[in-house]
Amino acid sequence: MTLLTGRDEADLPGGRPRSSAAWGLNALGIAIVAFFFVRNGALLGLPVWVWVLGTVALAGWVLREFGRSPRLVTTAGVVMVAAGSVTVVPTDSLMVVPVIVGIVLIGANLRVPVWAASVTALAAIVVVAVTATVEHASLQFVLGTSGGMLLGVLIGFSRRQFRVAAQRAREAEREQQRARLLADRSRAARDIHDVLAHSLGGLVLQLDAVEALLEAGRVEDATKRAGEARTLAADGLAEARRAVHALREDADSDTGPEPATSTTAADTTEPSRASRPTTDHEAGLTALVDAHRSFGGEVVTQGDETLADLDAAHRAAVVQVVREALSNARRHAPGRPVSLSVIRDGDAVDVVVANPLARGGHGLLGMRERFQELGSSATVEAERSDDEFVVAMHLPVDPVAAAGDRS
Repeated sequence: MTLLTGRDEADLPGGRPRSSAAWGLNALGIAIVAFFFVRNGALLGLPVWVWVLGTVALAGWVLREFGRSPRLVTTAGVVMVAAGSVTVVPTDSLMVVPVIVGIVLIGANLRVPVWAASVTALAAIVVVAVTATVEHASLQFVLGTSGGMLLGVLIGFSRRQFRVAAQRAREAEREQQRARLLADRSRAARDIHDVLAHSLGGLVLQLDAVEALLEAGRVEDATKRAGEARTLAADGLAEARRAVHALREDADSDTGPEPATSTTAADTTEPSRASRPTTDHEAGLTALVDAHRSFGGEVVTQGDETLADLDAAHRAAVVQVVREALSNARRHAPGRPVSLSVIRDGDAVDVVVANPLARGGHGLLGMRERFQELGSSATVEAERSDDEFVVAMHLPVDPVAAAGDRS
C-alpha cells in the first residue's frame, strides 16, 4: 500500500517535498495499472466509453502526482473517483486502484471538510453497485471493491490526523519562537530602562553639582565633575547600544571601543564602575555604593558588599535590582539616607535596600522579571513600609561558595 501513502508536496501543510522513492513508487503504480488497463482492454474488447473514462482516471492520477496547485490536486482526486468508479466493473475491479488513491487524497486534504472522503466513497460505492447490477456482477465483487474504498477512507483520515499534528507542532514552535522574541525584547527594554534611569539620573546630579561648583568659583572641582559626567554619559551610551543589539538579536554584541574623549585632566579620573551594569558584576555592590556617594547620596551598608556567597547569575540580578533601587532613591528621595544590608542566613542570602518615601514604576516590574528569569527560589519584594520604601531580595547560596566556606 505504499503507493497509497505517498506524501504530496502540493497538499501537505508547509509544502514538504516528497522523496524520490515516493515519486518512483507512485510512478510505478501508474505504469502497472495503465499497462494492465491497456492489455485487458484489448483482450476483452472494452467499449469506447470505458477506454475514455479509464484514460481520464489515469490522467487524473498523473495530474495528482505532478500538480502544484492545491485546488488542481483536489480536482484530480475527484476526477479519479468519478471516472474510475464507473469503470470498476467493466475492468474487473482494476480501476478501483485510482478510485482508492483519489479517496485517500481527498481524505488527507486539510482544505476540504473531514466528511468529504466518506461522502465521496459512499457515492463511488453507489456507482459501483448500480454498474454491477447492470452488468450482472456478483455481490461479493461489490463488497470487495466497497471494502477497498472504505479502507481508502481510513487511510486518508490517518494521513489527515498526521498532517494536523504536524501543523499544530509547527504552530507551537512558531508560538515558542514568538514568546522567546517577546522575552528578549522585554529584557532589552528593561536593560534600556535601567541604563537610562541610572545614566541620565546620575548625569543630572553631576551637572547640578557642576553648576553649584561654578557658582562657588571652584572651577577645578567643577571641571572634574564635568569630566565624570562626560564619562558617565559615554558609558550609558555604550550600554544602550548593547541593549539595542540584544533587541535586534545581533550575534555580535561587541560595540567596539568607547567614544573617544579629549585628554584633559578631567578624563584621567577613573570612570564610575556603576555605569557599566551589564559587564561589571564582579565587584558586587561596592561600585554601586561608591557611585551613589559620588552623586551626593548617603548610603549606610551592612554585610558583604561583594556578594561572594552568590553565583554569577544571582549576583548580576542583585546588582541590577540594587542599582535600580538606588536610582529610584536619588530621583524620588534626593539627599535622604539609604540603607543597604547583605545578610547570610543559613543557605540563603537576604539583600535589603530601604530609602524614605519613594514610589514604584516600571523599574519594580523589571526587578521581578529579573528574578523570575533566574529559575530558582530567589524572590524580590518591593513595597512601602511605614515611611520607607523597601526592596527585599532572598536568594539561594551558591553551592560552590558554600563548599568553600565549609573547607
